[in-house]
Order: sequence, then structure tokens, then C-alpha cells
Amino acid sequence: MISYWFTILFPLSVFGQWGTPPPVVTNEQCQAEFDKIVGCFRPPLQFSRIDDIPSFDQAKDQEFVQEITHVLDCSGFLNCNSSRILQSYLFNQRWITDHYYEKLSHCLTPEGFYKIQTGCNKVSDRDCNGLTSNFKCLSTNLKQQPNCEPKDVQPFRRWIFAHRAGCLMMHQFALEIKNYEINAGRAEN
Repeated sequence: MISYWFTILFPLSVFGQWGTPPPVVTNEQCQAEFDKIVGCFRPPLQFSRIDDIPSFDQAKDQEFVQEITHVLDCSGFLNCNSSRILQSYLFNQRWITDHYYEKLSHCLTPEGFYKIQTGCNKVSDRDCNGLTSNFKCLSTNLKQQPNCEPKDVQPFRRWIFAHRAGCLMMHQFALEIKNYEINAGRAEN
């Protein structure tokens, strides 16, 4: 008798879960979550543009890492896709900064990075694949820096791909802001 009910109820419970749509998130909820993230930043802000990180100033960048950690802890778990993308972007920017100082700062100076970039084809800042498509040229130029060695290419590669990921997240975030009609200027007031 138990197996009879099991054979009938188990498939119904499984198929019932498959048909459950994801939770609906309203424009107002997404705006509130965006405002919550922005509200977690403590004044005065230590940077004017978050995508200019790392600034290659270790003290300033360490303040940035601490602020991002605070914002991620403060904002907590959020439901809106735009909020999750923004949190992922912040986490990525923190990783880029940490990775630079742990693995690349001994050989890659701001001037060296500029020199490496100018030696390769210039790509638009809007082209997220530009850095990765020029990676062979970038890594060749990296090895020519005075303090860089071939072993530095792999950490440099991860750093470049993290920059690409950040670029892609910002493009997706812009789409999500438009999709959920989030007023980014409202949080600044």
C-alpha cells in the first residue's frame, strides 16, 4: 500500500517543483536593493570611479579593498539580478586589486603597464575582448619589463581576464538598470 502512494505522490511532488517559476522581483525592489548597496558606501568615498581601481597607490587601494569588503558585508544577500551583478563587480574589483599587489606589483608599475598597452593595438574601452585579444602582445611586452619574468605571465593573464570580466559585468549591469528602470542618480542625493 505504501509503495502505491509513493509511486503516485513522488512524481507529482517532483513535477510540481519543476513548474515553479523563480521569484518575481519588481522594479521597486530592485531600486531599493540598488539604494541599499549605494547606501553602504561610507562617506567620503575614497575613489571617484570604481573602474579606475587599482590606482597603483597601495595605501589608497588598501582603503578601497576595506571599503568594498564593508559594502559587500553591509549589503548582504540580494534577490535582484542587477544587485547581484553589482556585488559581483565589486568583488571582482577587490580581487583585481588584491591580485595586483600579491602577484604583479614587483614587476608591473603604472608606467610599465602604460608602456605595455601602448606597444599593442589600442582598443576601445567599450571592447571587453580587446585586452584578451591582444594578450599575446601584452604578455610579450610584459616579459620585456625590467623586473618581470616568464613566470609573471600567468598571474598577468588572470589579472587581464578579471578586467575583461569586470567590463562584461558593467555592460550587463547597464542593461539590468534599464530593464528594471533603476534610477542610479537617486541614490547619490
